[in-house]
Amino acid sequence: MWGNVARFILRNRWTLLILLIAATIFMGFHASKVELSYEFSRAIPTDNPKYQEYQQFRQQFGEDGNMLVIGLKSDKLFSLKVFNDYTKLANDLKKTTAVEDVLSIPGATNLMKDTASEKLLAVPVFPPGQLSQTQLDSSTAVFFSLPFYQGLLYNPETNAYLMALRINKDVLNSKKRNKVVESITEKSEAFSKKHGIELHYSGLPLIRTNMATRIANEMQWFLFGSIILSAIILLVFFRSF
Repeated sequence: MWGNVARFILRNRWTLLILLIAATIFMGFHASKVELSYEFSRAIPTDNPKYQEYQQFRQQFGEDGNMLVIGLKSDKLFSLKVFNDYTKLANDLKKTTAVEDVLSIPGATNLMKDTASEKLLAVPVFPPGQLSQTQLDSSTAVFFSLPFYQGLLYNPETNAYLMALRINKDVLNSKKRNKVVESITEKSEAFSKKHGIELHYSGLPLIRTNMATRIANEMQWFLFGSIILSAIILLVFFRSF
């Protein structure tokens, strides 16, 4: 039986070789269309009561997992040059593709009573644009007098400050999020290097991007290692290059 198979292969080697090459090209073409999924699979069944409660929570309070936060710890944030650059950083990040909103100290607002219309007006604590030292000092005093932001945007005991970015959820579930996160970190690191202030990043967008990138790189190394190992095995068995 195996003799007949061997004779068939040798007799039709060119035809079989052409078919093998054609099949390899066909498979390679479709392999090039394979994309990495950026959506994480569910860990529990959809009929689980806790999962249903979680979905109800999301419907009521909105999408979760699309917030990236940037923290820093410094006692010179409210110096004139640093704060103006920090304001510029917040504005630049807000203009970044897929960034929907930025919550930061330069964008803080205060509620003021309008006696004429008997309404509360949202007034920016810090005026837009480059501030003078007098404007910065007066606005900083107003900001620290607002208890709402304490524990949310800053910790007065440790001089820690936070900036939060909301990223479009559709972009987060696609490969475009790699460029978005990379753009955010590049702009932030430019501010960090300029003023010597270390920045800390956190949030599911950053974690998921790092995980997906690491998995993709490991898959490439795994594929490369598999090819090398297969070639060595074939060389050992057939003893021919």
